[in-house]
Amino acid sequence: MAVVAYLETAKGTGLSGRHGESFTIPRRWIVRVDSPLTSRLLIAAAPGVSYGDSYPDSPGHKAMEIDVSEESGDGMMWSVTWRYYVPSPENTPNQSTGLPADCWSGTGRVKTIPVYKDKDGLVIANSAGDAIEGSERESTEGALSLTKCYPTLASWSTIAAYSSNAVNQSAWNTSAARTWKCEFRSVQKKVCSRVGALPLTYWEVVWDFVYRDETWDYQPWDIGFNQLVDSTGTPSAAGKKRAVIMGVDRKPVKSPVALVSGVAKEPGDPPDALAFRLYREADFSVFGTPS
Repeated sequence: MAVVAYLETAKGTGLSGRHGESFTIPRRWIVRVDSPLTSRLLIAAAPGVSYGDSYPDSPGHKAMEIDVSEESGDGMMWSVTWRYYVPSPENTPNQSTGLPADCWSGTGRVKTIPVYKDKDGLVIANSAGDAIEGSERESTEGALSLTKCYPTLASWSTIAAYSSNAVNQSAWNTSAARTWKCEFRSVQKKVCSRVGALPLTYWEVVWDFVYRDETWDYQPWDIGFNQLVDSTGTPSAAGKKRAVIMGVDRKPVKSPVALVSGVAKEPGDPPDALAFRLYREADFSVFGTPS
């Protein structure tokens, strides 16, 4: 039970399309076998075409659909028809692995976030220079989503453990370090058929990347009720002891005071923001470049 011969034919082919979509171009072969019991998979593989192969004179059109049908009535002659069209990004197979190609998409998220400076970079403080705590504003955070396929469980789960809830350790997607945060969204195990080969099993994983131009660092006010002092009780950035900050009335202050290097600023001086890196940093090059 084998394929005896096959020949490409123009009969039953042509071109079709509609506005806003790519043309569909069929190619058709007549396949002769030596037994009506010959494997249909063997017949399908006879022309030597695989999913994702380019059309001969239009590389953007890929082999995406196949149809095998009996022609002679006795199971000895078959037609194999491949249909080529420009696939959507998520359906474009990778020629080297057979997996669907990476697919990027984007969206925006409106959230309320804390702020400590206005649009011109001025510290948000009252007229006496005291920090106004609890200030918030609405912010539209740009977000990218990546659908990426992996051949094994280990190949994506290792990346998930390393990158999920982490920020970019270096510049990525033309943005500075720590401005993108990776979030693992979902995973699904899938199986796809392959002409002339065993079915391909893979894992489809969706990653989200959320952008903040001010970075994902935590930036609270450098304010407090205590300051550093030396052994004599004199305020000093090099001091190893702490003392309550006293007001002009020689009593402990009732609201937090702006600090610099652990020492109280002069009254009316605006506070500075501290920066804490809450998220671990990861190499985002494992996800490629958004395109």
